[in-house]
Amino acid sequence: MRDSVLVILLAWIIARERGLCGKLERVAHQPNNILDDYYAYRHISIIHFSIPDCTVAAGFKFIVKEEKTGGIGSCSPRNVSIYLKSGSLPFVQPDGSKIAAKLMKGRRRYYSLTMESNGDEYMIKIDAPSPGDWYAIAFRSWSDPDNGKITQQGLGASCDTVLDAELLVEPASLMLPMEPTSIYELHMNESVDSVVMQLLIPDEYVDSSLTLKSTCGEECRIALHVTAEDHLAGTIVNTSSATVYFKPYSDTFHYATLRLLSGESSTVSLQLLDSSPTDFSQVKPVDLMRKSLPDFFLFDYEHLRGNGTKPSAFNLTADTLSVLSFEIGRVYDVGGTLTLGLKLVDTKDKEKKNVVVVACISLGYYSNITAGGGCVRTENTTAADIYVNSTGPASLHIPYPESGIWHLSLRAFCLEENCRCTATCLNGTACEDCDCMSPCDARVESRISSLPCIEGRCNSRGKCMHYMSGGFVFAACHCSGAYRGFDCADDTYVLSNSDVIIRVILLTFSNLAFIGSIYVAVRREYFTEAIVYAAVMFFSTFYHACEAGEDVYSVCIMRLSVLQFCDFFNALLSIWVTLVAMAAFGPKLTAFCQISGAVILAMSAEMDRTALWVFLLPAITGSALIGLSWGLRCKRRGTIRYPSRPYRSIYFPAGLLLVSLGLVCYAFLQTRSNYYIVHSLWHVCVAVGVILLLPKRQYMK
Repeated sequence: MRDSVLVILLAWIIARERGLCGKLERVAHQPNNILDDYYAYRHISIIHFSIPDCTVAAGFKFIVKEEKTGGIGSCSPRNVSIYLKSGSLPFVQPDGSKIAAKLMKGRRRYYSLTMESNGDEYMIKIDAPSPGDWYAIAFRSWSDPDNGKITQQGLGASCDTVLDAELLVEPASLMLPMEPTSIYELHMNESVDSVVMQLLIPDEYVDSSLTLKSTCGEECRIALHVTAEDHLAGTIVNTSSATVYFKPYSDTFHYATLRLLSGESSTVSLQLLDSSPTDFSQVKPVDLMRKSLPDFFLFDYEHLRGNGTKPSAFNLTADTLSVLSFEIGRVYDVGGTLTLGLKLVDTKDKEKKNVVVVACISLGYYSNITAGGGCVRTENTTAADIYVNSTGPASLHIPYPESGIWHLSLRAFCLEENCRCTATCLNGTACEDCDCMSPCDARVESRISSLPCIEGRCNSRGKCMHYMSGGFVFAACHCSGAYRGFDCADDTYVLSNSDVIIRVILLTFSNLAFIGSIYVAVRREYFTEAIVYAAVMFFSTFYHACEAGEDVYSVCIMRLSVLQFCDFFNALLSIWVTLVAMAAFGPKLTAFCQISGAVILAMSAEMDRTALWVFLLPAITGSALIGLSWGLRCKRRGTIRYPSRPYRSIYFPAGLLLVSLGLVCYAFLQTRSNYYIVHSLWHVCVAVGVILLLPKRQYMK
């Protein structure tokens, strides 16, 4: 399947730059590309290459490594995925997400490579690459998000995955122009072992062939490739003659690349022939005018009548093939989604109510349409891309279209009543003929437009956003909730209403355990601490009520960012005031510690509320104050029996054990799938731990 991965690559470790055939020369180097985890297409990193004309072979070298940016420990290698394609961004779905929109099949092939970020060198080598723009997209390989761990920032090493990319090319030993119909003779040997012939094929050559004759026959092996904006044909010649057939691209240069693989020398003759002359009176071009809008990849191709300014319908005739041609420009046109829409205009002729319009879309050349409504491609006949009948319009979408000249071939068919073969011919099966389908006249309206995402929308389940990577702008959906996919149509990870309710209830109602903490604090006359615990319960409850509802049952009393700050700040403050209370200072020193701690923690939570040092700051400082206070009292009394026995032997170790258990769960056991359980357990452990750790006044005398 051409739109899936076609792996025609060599991936190995290179000892030296010239270790590949000894002929590749580096022409471009793009270092320090930071890669992200793949959760959606917007997380890709783009690397752009430009291959010169008359290139015999190209090698794309990639080195990925981990660079430590902070934290504890060392960086472990991670899996990295790279996709490479000419003309446009590779449209891939590494997560296997579903797409609701109808997309074009049979797109230009791309190459893929999976590697580890361990610093090894990998290469994709391509013989006879098409000249011009090549795009690589790279990211840390997709993995099931439900299995992803939620770790506290700073507990492990923080690492950047960095990609270095290089382009190496092998230029031809000899480059020559070539005229159609002429015969060219070349002498190939060890010093001239690669030749590139450049030719511009006339438009009347609909199907072409290139014949090669060799003087050394079976003693030689010669590689022959024909490329334009894509690789069109190729073969290994080990006989005295061989012929390759291909469909030439319109209005573009073609290249015939020859390489002497074995044998000392050979005299080669080349001739280009038109394999199937076409009567151009049977092809009717439909004029289109481009209308460009002042934004990224926003443009339309419209059929205008005379000097009119509004698009108009046009006629399809039974004896001709109608072809709409339009151009997708380099770089600036390829970041959106091309939409092709067709609508059958009512003719008020009851005899023509069973009319269907067949459309074939192709890049570089136009496809003929068979009597059975099939599209004649380069190598075979496929089912049509678009079928339009009187029931309504039909459309086809092409994400990140390749640059070049596209062609939309149209033909109308009248269907007889109870036509049986249409059930197969018009439902995904290529048919050469159908007895109850006959060409007829029709009138249609066309819509050829480029928009971000799918017609500028993301199925109302996300926002269509513009992103920039490697200096290139592209559009992708930012899905809301747990929806995913190119058009946010995949609901694999979307929770049912009952699951959402369970998560919201656990994450919010688990905070009610702080009622006990508030009650104990009031009973023991820790009024400042009681206010802090009440604030923790309030803001944590409403933060999770706003965040965990998956946009279905969310209750947001204020902005999520405000609730998040208040939740983190009050959680840090509750740790601090509890430790200060355990230190049992006098009222003046206690008030000083509480206020100064609140100011410092507010600043810390605003700087980086998820960092490990923000949690360690009050914990370590408070523990040091406890050690200092308790140590001084033990020294004055000449005994280590402080505080009183019930708190020292029972409540303090039990509370410390419970809080430690909750801390281990919070820091090491949370995943995306069990978050609502483990985090709720953390709420309960902290609330009950505070009850145990907050000492009675008489225990600290």
